[in-house]
Amino acid sequence: MAGDAIFALMYATINPATGETLERYPFHPFPDINLSVEAFGKWKKLSVAERGAQLRKVAYLLEERKDQYARLITSEMGKPLREAEYEITKTLTAFNYYIDNAEGFLASQGVSTQASKSYIRFDPLGIIMSIMPWNFPFWQVFRCAVPTLMAGNVSILKHAPNVPGCAGAIEQLFHDAGITDGVYKNYYLTNEDAAKLIALPEIAGLSFTGSDTTGAYLAGLAGSNLKKAVMELGGNDAFIVLEDAPLETAISGAMKSRIINSGQSCNGAKRFIIVGEARKNEFVAKLNEAVSKLNVGNPLDPETHVGPLARLDLAEKVRGQIQRSITDGAVAHYHAFKAKEHGNFVAPVVLENVTPDVTSFKEELFGPVFSVILAENELHAIELANKSQFGLGASVWTNDDDNAALFIEELNAGNVYVNDIVKSDPRLPFGGIKRSGFGRELSEHGLKEFVNIKTVYIH
Repeated sequence: MAGDAIFALMYATINPATGETLERYPFHPFPDINLSVEAFGKWKKLSVAERGAQLRKVAYLLEERKDQYARLITSEMGKPLREAEYEITKTLTAFNYYIDNAEGFLASQGVSTQASKSYIRFDPLGIIMSIMPWNFPFWQVFRCAVPTLMAGNVSILKHAPNVPGCAGAIEQLFHDAGITDGVYKNYYLTNEDAAKLIALPEIAGLSFTGSDTTGAYLAGLAGSNLKKAVMELGGNDAFIVLEDAPLETAISGAMKSRIINSGQSCNGAKRFIIVGEARKNEFVAKLNEAVSKLNVGNPLDPETHVGPLARLDLAEKVRGQIQRSITDGAVAHYHAFKAKEHGNFVAPVVLENVTPDVTSFKEELFGPVFSVILAENELHAIELANKSQFGLGASVWTNDDDNAALFIEELNAGNVYVNDIVKSDPRLPFGGIKRSGFGRELSEHGLKEFVNIKTVYIH
């Protein structure tokens, strides 16, 4: 999962492709929480339709500035430009979905009881703090902020310290759209100030996307202060190919899932579990061929598939995990770029002979690494898939409906996809179990994470 967003030594834009520091950002003083309190008092009184009309203005500006923001994303965290453009396009879907549906989601629900009238209403909680990652610096922010705001809450963002330009640009969007100051605020905070802010009684909830280590710390901090929290953490997703699966379709899905964002996606496939030795050998051969054709290089080049990792320390961590996996017994098939690997760039690699004792099986590798694992049969594949501390997502590839039904029931994950890659969609809840976190983002379920589900009973 993307980085430990709360552990900020400094806020700076450092070009991942060149290592050049483009701009530094000073820490903000401790926030004036009264600004958000006063804004909440006004925002919650607006109708859902009125909130939607205001957020529609933000969406219009976001779409208008798509090219500008895509280049900003690439310059700060290094993803290929075409993927950055797609991120903005995807972000707009969150606006469309919630502006169209939030009023229905938040409508009171009558319940038949012995009372003259009894019903459930959904009221906003107040100020929701979000701590967001660098890997999808617009999508992750808005997929939390849009439902939070549509529910009548207000938002405070602490973004990852290596995407401060994106954080500032998002806040500027709200300002330029004429949204009341304090409805949405971004702050560049020290670690100490972030912890103090979470502890304030005015903060009603916390949403975090990032590593399981930081998530455990923040969940403890929220819990000790009795704050509602949503934790969307790491993943070591299984990609399970059965013997009857259409191989070309599976290879295409494997490439798309693992290479998105240069391998830096929490729900990207990481452990490729193949049933049957003959099918595994065929899969590895075709996978190596596909990986060898990837273009690695300048993320601004429209032909690039894999750019640099977001930070040098992240690249060094992945290279270390690869080497430990080889020491553990894995066999590496490197992309040709390996010969000139440097800086934040990590060459795509297929690791064969991966077993549960190998580092890349046990740990989440946040880079372009394919770990291939042999399963003896379907039940063994389920056992291997579930043999993980994480439980974010899993995909199974098969033409057999009975096999699909078996895996849907038995896989321990928050998201199970059949013959498609795991992905987030505003219409579906997204989140995990085990060390992948708790709570859900997106859909009606995500919107209702930060509301007071209030029972009303009139006798």
